[in-house]
Amino acid sequence: MNQRDFRGAHLLILAAVPAFAGACSNSPHSSQTTGGAAGQVDTALGGAGSDGGAGVTAGAGGSATAGGTGGMSAGQAGDGAGGLTIGGASGAGGAGGAEPAGGAGGTSCKGATVCYDFEECATPAGWTVPKFPDGEGNIGAGTLLVDKEKAHGGMCALHMKDYSGNQPQHALLADLPPNFGPILWGRAWVFNTATPTSHGALIKTRYTVPNSTNVDWYEVGYESHNYKGIWHNPLPPSGLPEWELPSPLKVVVGAWTCVEWLFDSQNGTQPQAADPRIWQDGVEAIWGKGDQYDLTNGKTSPRPTTPKGSNFVGIEVGLTMYHQIDQVTNIYVDDLAFGKQRIGCNP
Repeated sequence: MNQRDFRGAHLLILAAVPAFAGACSNSPHSSQTTGGAAGQVDTALGGAGSDGGAGVTAGAGGSATAGGTGGMSAGQAGDGAGGLTIGGASGAGGAGGAEPAGGAGGTSCKGATVCYDFEECATPAGWTVPKFPDGEGNIGAGTLLVDKEKAHGGMCALHMKDYSGNQPQHALLADLPPNFGPILWGRAWVFNTATPTSHGALIKTRYTVPNSTNVDWYEVGYESHNYKGIWHNPLPPSGLPEWELPSPLKVVVGAWTCVEWLFDSQNGTQPQAADPRIWQDGVEAIWGKGDQYDLTNGKTSPRPTTPKGSNFVGIEVGLTMYHQIDQVTNIYVDDLAFGKQRIGCNP
């Protein structure tokens, strides 16, 4: 339920890249178009420190142009693998991208602004442990690390290892590139050994609100073994009220699955940020009745105000359980990508 600020991914940029607007991939592809409106809002704030290795590569990418309601088209991008890949500046007309240095492996990052394949086999440079006053994101049984136990593409993946007991919470924070914009698409390959009955957050993204110091956030969540989409007020102070959207879409257990999300804090001409959207293997989670939750109202109040955003600023990755977890659980995340248009699941 609650969440916090992000600390920063230190980004080493190779070559002259005027903006983080392009895409990155392990294999060049032609342009891709996606439609649909989405999301809610999240943001993460600054921080420093890093551990682990990991090359960061930047490549020239194709242009991204608005198209249709909530839709975007992205030109082909450069490719690179190993660690973090950052999309390059776009050229007019969706020209193809150059290939920066880097090995092969992993799943396509075409259309992504930032992409992690974890092939450095260590915590990505600039990812930091949360240091919130109440310990959220760094308490309870289990650990979060990058290892070779199970990978989707290549050798290594992010491993949420042996979570158990009451409120296991282990996450890492990273900054997004400056001026990311108010619309965020995400993609991750996820392997779950089990799923929780109670509420847990897997991915959080935070965004700034114009003319405000608030940083609101969206969440890809689990509850009742299904996907759950959530929008939160800033944390601190409390992350509440939150807007909870349950779905009947069961989380896949025992196999790799492609999870995508769209968080649209701009929401066109609408007065508020959009609800989140989540897909598993191309199937969209259809939300049931939403509830506002603020610790007092029993999830019965109407939708809270969800302010529109200006820029997504940070991510938080790692399972944060707000209640007991049913059994010892391991979750693996690989080929994690964030962008301004749909990235997709295909190589």
